[in-house]
Amino acid sequence: MIGPTWLVDDLLRVEELLLRTAGSSRHPVVAEAASHLMKAGGKRLRPALVLLASHSGEPGREATDLAAAAVELIHLASLYHDDVMDGTDTRRGVPTVHAKWGTDVAVLAGDYLFAQGCLLGARAGGEVPAILSLGLARVCEGQIAENQALGAAGRSVGQYVETIELKTAALFAAACEMGACTAGAEPERRRALRDYGMALGLVFQVIDDLLDLVGDPDIIGKPPGTDLKEGVFTLPVLLGCKRDPGLRALLERGERRLEVVLPRLRECGAIDAAFAFADERADAARARLDGLGSEDWVVALRTVVSGVLAQADRDRPGAS
Repeated sequence: MIGPTWLVDDLLRVEELLLRTAGSSRHPVVAEAASHLMKAGGKRLRPALVLLASHSGEPGREATDLAAAAVELIHLASLYHDDVMDGTDTRRGVPTVHAKWGTDVAVLAGDYLFAQGCLLGARAGGEVPAILSLGLARVCEGQIAENQALGAAGRSVGQYVETIELKTAALFAAACEMGACTAGAEPERRRALRDYGMALGLVFQVIDDLLDLVGDPDIIGKPPGTDLKEGVFTLPVLLGCKRDPGLRALLERGERRLEVVLPRLRECGAIDAAFAFADERADAARARLDGLGSEDWVVALRTVVSGVLAQADRDRPGAS
């Protein structure tokens, strides 16, 4: 994470809180399973957003740390459940919890992390618990909407955007808003940061969807084409279906092999169009920062946008 020097110390402090909280159970299996994915690494982007946004006012260090750890625990819990639903065997280069301990432990460990995240949010106090709970509810709504759309090659781009606003972007927006709240930021700044988080979340999800198609498995930590195989048709695929009716027909017949679908997505320009969509949302995210000044935390938030975009190498063979 590139940013102000103080951000490194803040993230280390939050990391200690995360490990302490996830590993707090007296039952060894609970502690090990709940800490498993956290110990595998991760960008800690959502906690960083809380910490950065907290400088929009006068940050309350304890409440900010609690909110930062809470949003990451909620995110991790959602990954545990996602992996069970998707049948994914690896994440971040390590076996998933359900692959290592079984489905029951994975679901319950995810529930445990949800509960611990809510507990930290309650300890943070103020408006944090309400913002966090609303973010969690929206994530669940988005995941249900996505599951209902499995195999729907004719889903519109608008429906896709509505789903990822809930599934992914809502928690980014919540992270930014919680940071602003723990700082007592003015309402206008709080709204700007929440909107920034929402736009950033859209960028993040579209890039993640592109990585599932064109990413290096050694970097993304899972086999490419996972979403496609499961019938989760993301933006590049939906754009491809609009441009290439033959592709839609293939998908509706059950053809989901990456080596068949990806060349057609490249040929019809769907990969490039998805990158363009991400660029537009990135511009929207940066625009919401325009009135917040030029302090180091604002510069860092701009850098975050560029960093998310840079995860997918557009010049890599097969990307476009």
